[in-house]
Amino acid sequence: MPEHVLVTEAGARLAVISCALRNTGGGWQLIADTAHAPSGVSGVIQHPDHLEITHDVGAIRVSSLQVTPDEYYAARAVRCGASVGLALTRIYLYKGTSTTPVDPATLVASSGNLWVTGLLELA
Repeated sequence: MPEHVLVTEAGARLAVISCALRNTGGGWQLIADTAHAPSGVSGVIQHPDHLEITHDVGAIRVSSLQVTPDEYYAARAVRCGASVGLALTRIYLYKGTSTTPVDPATLVASSGNLWVTGLLELA
């Protein structure tokens, strides 16, 4: 898993957490091919009510992390919420105005993605 680290002018070190996630029918997976490369994310685990991505980069503080549905899922009213920790993030998926997370296994698309981008502070 490649890791990218940004260093600010003040000297803070920030791990870049990013990936594209896709479920083509066999469960959610990281896209890692000639056009996509995760940074700092080592895996994705599918649970009945959320996805969990692992990013054990040695973070001491969360700066930010966003999960965005691509145009395929946005057109189908899929929205995301993330609970971010130092070594893992739980991603909850919702349809329309529902406040109940959907089972991620039910969201299947040959080209639909979730985009994850975040910054975690390192020691």
